[in-house]
Amino acid sequence: MLLVENVQKSFRLPDGSTLPILNVPRFAVAAGEQLALVGGSGSGKTTLLHIIAGITRPDTGRVEIDGTDITKLNEAARDLFRANKLGYIFQTFNLLAGFTALENVLLGMSFCGRKPDEARARQLLERVGLGKRFDHKPAMLSVGEQQRTAVARALVNRPKVLLADEPTASIDSRHQQQVLDLIRETCREENVALVLVTHAPTVSEQFPRVERLEELNQLAAA
Repeated sequence: MLLVENVQKSFRLPDGSTLPILNVPRFAVAAGEQLALVGGSGSGKTTLLHIIAGITRPDTGRVEIDGTDITKLNEAARDLFRANKLGYIFQTFNLLAGFTALENVLLGMSFCGRKPDEARARQLLERVGLGKRFDHKPAMLSVGEQQRTAVARALVNRPKVLLADEPTASIDSRHQQQVLDLIRETCREENVALVLVTHAPTVSEQFPRVERLEELNQLAAA
């Protein structure tokens, strides 16, 4: 379902030099497989997720999702592909301030041209404990409630691949396991490949497969 091959990425520094971040020869995830991606701060985990999602272009290499090499798509085509095939739980939520929790979740459907499925959006919000917050805008939600809204939005389109960047980091301990279970159960039910970045051993130890970016990334091994 997901194949990353020979992906390299560097960033240009203010002095004109380049800072190599990633050199990943191969990283593959099967349909329905669930894995935790761990690594030290600054090791490039978020950069790798952005490359897989088509938000950032790699310098070299290919990223194949459901048979399509997204590195060959133009920006508009990548955006449409991402809306149809990928779910992304951002560490910083990326909710729209002027929209309610329900509207933020429904908005994810509009990007791929589907008719909004309000019943599914409400069901997901209820499953993350926000059944009484449908009409609340982000400013009226706690940080943890905003993150749970972002989880529901990422799942609403039934993606082929779900990328989750520290999805439980901002959630209080009472809801962390609930949200993690929702993510994993929904991915299992709908055969979604899940790549979840985490620093928490209590999260990663629940996954059948754990990958350390330092082992995937040849720069870290050099």
